[in-house]
Amino acid sequence: MLKVYASGAARSQRVKWACEEVGAPYQVVELEWPPMANPGYLEINPAGTVPAIVDGDVTLTESLAICEYVSRTYGEGRLVVEPGQAGYWEYLELAQFGEGTLQPALAWARRFGPYSKEIADHARDAWVTRLGFLEQRLDDGREFITAGRLTVADITIGFTLSLASHIGKMGDLLPSTVADYRDRLRARPAYRKAYGLA
Repeated sequence: MLKVYASGAARSQRVKWACEEVGAPYQVVELEWPPMANPGYLEINPAGTVPAIVDGDVTLTESLAICEYVSRTYGEGRLVVEPGQAGYWEYLELAQFGEGTLQPALAWARRFGPYSKEIADHARDAWVTRLGFLEQRLDDGREFITAGRLTVADITIGFTLSLASHIGKMGDLLPSTVADYRDRLRARPAYRKAYGLA
């Protein structure tokens, strides 16, 4: 059975959500924060971060790679868009957008905003601008961000949008189109189960 090393509301939530979407059997190993302080965990993930998975001979420690692995191994690839399929490049861009572009503004607000109004303002402005990118993508009435179906891109972006509600007032800044998209994702049975809401 797939072991998912997790800690609270960390990126491991993405992995649990992906597992629930495809029906992958998994066991959560909940670690105290910080993960690196748990005995033996650095042997699994020398970076000391969560998530990590162990599935037989496979150990992975990056949440997006793990979500792709879960989809390909347990879900017949239904959460990914393959090279050569229509929308592949958009999928690839948006899957990475959630982590590489959207998430940092929240990290700045959370870690440094309480100590510096200048950084807090910068984080807020960056967040609003980056949400504008999502708003443009969703303005055509699409249910999901790409490919006409739920993909890892939705999981990574949806995780970040949900996380915003726990960081200052960042969740209050979502345009209505983006807030509606977040709420649709949150209503999914797999999301609710992964987050302990069902």
